[in-house]
Amino acid sequence: MNELNMKKNKKLQKIIDWFTKNSNVVFLTVCLVIHGLYTITFHILDIWQLSTLNMFSSAFYFDLLFLKKDTSERSMVYTYFEILLFSVLSELALGPDYGFFLYIVGMAAAVFYLVPSYGNKRFLFQIIGIVTAILLEGSILIFQISFPGIQKAAAPFRTPFYLVNIGITATIVLAATFIYSRETEKVWKSLEYSNNHDALTRLYNRRFLERYIEEIPYGERTDYVIAMVDIDFFKKVNDTYGHEAGDKVLMKVASCLQDTAGAKNLAVRWGGEEFILYFPDNTQETVYTKMEQLRQEVESLVIQAAGCHIRITITSGIAGGLADSNYEKVIRSADEKLYLGKQRGRNRVIV
Repeated sequence: MNELNMKKNKKLQKIIDWFTKNSNVVFLTVCLVIHGLYTITFHILDIWQLSTLNMFSSAFYFDLLFLKKDTSERSMVYTYFEILLFSVLSELALGPDYGFFLYIVGMAAAVFYLVPSYGNKRFLFQIIGIVTAILLEGSILIFQISFPGIQKAAAPFRTPFYLVNIGITATIVLAATFIYSRETEKVWKSLEYSNNHDALTRLYNRRFLERYIEEIPYGERTDYVIAMVDIDFFKKVNDTYGHEAGDKVLMKVASCLQDTAGAKNLAVRWGGEEFILYFPDNTQETVYTKMEQLRQEVESLVIQAAGCHIRITITSGIAGGLADSNYEKVIRSADEKLYLGKQRGRNRVIV
């Protein structure tokens, strides 16, 4: 059942991602459909003025979608002002009881989410929309603007028009808010990832490990083991083959480290060519076996870079810490054992 729910959630997530990615296309398509339906509706009601107006609006969206194929934020700005103009003309023709002014109010809110790269100009667009709505309604009420012939033909359908326009406006605002919240969530996740991970190797960074250990609740702390890992003669790799080759070496070693860490432990780029593997609730004997397997795996690697076959080795130092021990001292102890391994000829694991 859980697997089935996971598949359903994954499928739903893909659908949501698609709509978010193609939000402009979806929005313009919806506008085209709405104006197309209104063109037919007003034609049936024999209100040729509004049928013609909606026909022009339909042509506007058809042009953007299928002729110009322009679904950029610029097209959304054009759309915003088209909706304002359409709402003004429809409101003047029918009066305030049909809800066409709601599009102005709704779009004044939605435009903030639809054109994020326009920055402060969005507030100008919103002000234009709000002022337009106030002036429009004020003019109709004060000057008693009316078109009796049009209003008489549409009068029997006043309530359905109003409810439909409320529904469309609410949907636009909700959809725009949802899309904006999704984009904001993505930005925050990206920032969080960048804050916690090394950009090159995609391993956790030093800051994350320190914070992670410090924030473990006291009652949940266990004994742990830290392995400090260093790539032997890494400077020589950079000097001989170039920094691009050096980056490939770092990424390949990082991949091996991540495989060794698995899902329950942490692989961390500590700095430069130094890495740390953090093993909570483990013994030094168990970690030694894992690190020896890692050493052999790295030793057998042949990395293609700069037109050459590069072989490397690693040296590791292992130190264990009690649940309440100072992790910085444990890291220093692992580093000292790593240094000892370097003195003894490298390509070895020291406990």
